[in-house]
Amino acid sequence: MSIEKVVFSALAGRGVVGGRLLLTEERQRIKELEEAYSRTSTPWGKPVNFGVMECLKRRYVLAALTSPHFKWPRGPYALVKVGETVVGYIDESGFSLNAKALAGAKGDHELVILPLRLPELEDLVDEPVAASPSPPTHRYLADLLGCKNGCGSLLVAFNGVRQLLTKRDAYKE
Repeated sequence: MSIEKVVFSALAGRGVVGGRLLLTEERQRIKELEEAYSRTSTPWGKPVNFGVMECLKRRYVLAALTSPHFKWPRGPYALVKVGETVVGYIDESGFSLNAKALAGAKGDHELVILPLRLPELEDLVDEPVAASPSPPTHRYLADLLGCKNGCGSLLVAFNGVRQLLTKRDAYKE
């Protein structure tokens, strides 16, 4: 079984329905889209997708399609920062704001999108990380993978395979 199929099989119970390994030029396009998006503004400040950038540092980067019933891992998913002060976060319970920290904070407002941890991958691959892409990157991935309405997207990245695959398994379809 290929690396991609092993990873996608491990994540199927979470609602990952398919995807593939990204090519170098596709990874570059994602980097460009995320950098352009980081120059925009959201209600919480300038978006910085740290999760996607962490994925792009890995040797293997997979683009995954998710079902509408995708089971998100535990959060936090994003931090709201003013200057260097974290004033809020987004997790599985929703948005939480620390009004006292916000009142005393000074500086630029940022929404830092964090890497995601998928426990299913910890014993399979080295240095696994996942990320929720920005809206422009999601549209790019959905188009690239032939997604119809209602699917989500996710980047899944790692540096190598931890669980040894036999040569026979590596070439099975």
